[in-house]
Amino acid sequence: MQNIPHSEKELLRLLADGDEYAFQVIFERHWDAVFSTALLLTKSATIAEDVAQDVFAMIWEKRATLAGVDSLDGFLFISARNMIYSRFRKLASQDAYRKYILSCFREDGAERVDDAAELRELDRTIQQAIRRLPPQQQKAFRLSRYEGMRHEEIAVTMGVSRITIKSYIVQAIASLRKALANHPSGAHLLVWAVFLFHS
Repeated sequence: MQNIPHSEKELLRLLADGDEYAFQVIFERHWDAVFSTALLLTKSATIAEDVAQDVFAMIWEKRATLAGVDSLDGFLFISARNMIYSRFRKLASQDAYRKYILSCFREDGAERVDDAAELRELDRTIQQAIRRLPPQQQKAFRLSRYEGMRHEEIAVTMGVSRITIKSYIVQAIASLRKALANHPSGAHLLVWAVFLFHS
């Protein structure tokens, strides 16, 4: 086991250098606080779980910029609050988004040829991105998204803690977001929302 830095600044410096263990330490130390904050603000355990997951995915994605953060607690609180506000703003357009997705399919249920081709190409891109994940992240992600296993079940299967599984999946999501960010498919948001980012 690696030595755990006592200094938050040192943890953030290691994180900025891409140290996955530093990320896991931060994740384990702060997950409960971020989740509790989101739960307090949203009154929904499901939304709070999603928001906390998004916060830590953002932390991993933007790790190179975090060495200068003075207060990690404050940074995480503000990040969670801003994500919640953004989520609530988007709820107003949710019905319009669902109608857009439905418009991608004919009334008889047959996909339009162009949309089907885009979805196949997107699936190939997703599979390639998953195969590039580190082995433990890849296994945790596949057990979650393909086998439908809960975090507790994956933890038992892989012989690690539930919080470690959450950490693996958050890092996998961050990596996949980056890999898919510039994908040209107009349907990618649907796949992200339903497949990749649903807890």
